[in-house]
Amino acid sequence: MAKNSRDPFPIKVLIVDDEQLVRKGLRMTINWEEHQMVVVDDAANGSIGWQKFLEHQPQLVITDIVMPEMTGIELAQKIRKEAPETAILFLSCHRDFDYAQHGIQLGVHDYIVKTDMDDDHINDSLNRVYLQFEEQLTKQQTAVDLVKEHRDQTREAVEAWLSKHSYEAREYLLERVRTKWNWMQSYSCLIHMYIPRDSTNSRGINLNQWKDMSITNPNQLMLLELDEYSAFIACTPALQDLVRSKLVDMKLMNTILEWRQSKPIVSAEDWMDSLSRLYRMRLVECNTNLLSLTHKEDIILAIDFIDEHLDTDIRAADVAANIGVSRSYFSTIFKEATGYSIISFISDRKLQRAKELLSVTTIRIEEVAEKIGIQDVKYFSKWFKKHVEITPGQYRLQTK
Repeated sequence: MAKNSRDPFPIKVLIVDDEQLVRKGLRMTINWEEHQMVVVDDAANGSIGWQKFLEHQPQLVITDIVMPEMTGIELAQKIRKEAPETAILFLSCHRDFDYAQHGIQLGVHDYIVKTDMDDDHINDSLNRVYLQFEEQLTKQQTAVDLVKEHRDQTREAVEAWLSKHSYEAREYLLERVRTKWNWMQSYSCLIHMYIPRDSTNSRGINLNQWKDMSITNPNQLMLLELDEYSAFIACTPALQDLVRSKLVDMKLMNTILEWRQSKPIVSAEDWMDSLSRLYRMRLVECNTNLLSLTHKEDIILAIDFIDEHLDTDIRAADVAANIGVSRSYFSTIFKEATGYSIISFISDRKLQRAKELLSVTTIRIEEVAEKIGIQDVKYFSKWFKKHVEITPGQYRLQTK
């Protein structure tokens, strides 16, 4: 067989059987090189086999079924949970319908009866494993090439949209997700991992394992790196548990690492809304000094809701209803967390938005007032001067 330079060959093989003669026989009689395989180790029972599997991470495991300490079925179950892409061949001393059924349920590649095992049979099985790996690799590479082709465009557009509030970037992304990138919609789980505060005093996120996972699982996981302190992980439902497990492991190594997960994504619009919401919540967390972390998520949700509705006559009751608590209870926990009453916080947020619009845009003062939910421009001017001691027009001149 011609070797493809891209292939991760030779395929590593682990043999697990309590009969030494079988283990040696398989090692010695099969031309492993012909199948672009190499036997990395063998084990005398399933328990030892599991340790060898963790040590060598083989792509193919050939295992007996009936063994002491841990059966081949138990071993296969553990392997499927740890590395579901691993190929498994079952060996048995006799035909047994129950064993065959277990093999089918576990996605075992072949079920070989030792008494019927000859060179042609085992070689055919190994050849099918090789061809399956080759086909899988071709599909993976195609997907990887597709992701690479658009990755930079995606990152640039996401950055422009999230950091600069670019409408054009949002429309570009939305159109891409709906059409050329419609495969992204199968990634119904979106997670934002980030360093929340004081990032300059901490190391960034180690993304190496996520980059490796995105290459080995190109149809199930995508990494979108915004900077060394912030990245999005998108994955299919099949990988959610594994991704969350790895995030827990990462937090043990970097305790200030945080992450948030979106609600399940079912459309291109969900994709855009989830990206935006998760990113905004990170900004809120980074830019808000909370006095109490007891209700952190509710408070961050509340502040994000306020920021997104500054152009309305937003009230405390509206915010409380959005996070699902009573107004009185919300007012109490908000004051404890921020040191502000909800009314004064909303007013301050509107004032900061007005200042930003006056200093960085050229829109009319009437429009500035409307964008913070005040329809009467005269009232806006009086309100602004009361807080800043100069009129909106004077503030604009001073900050230009």
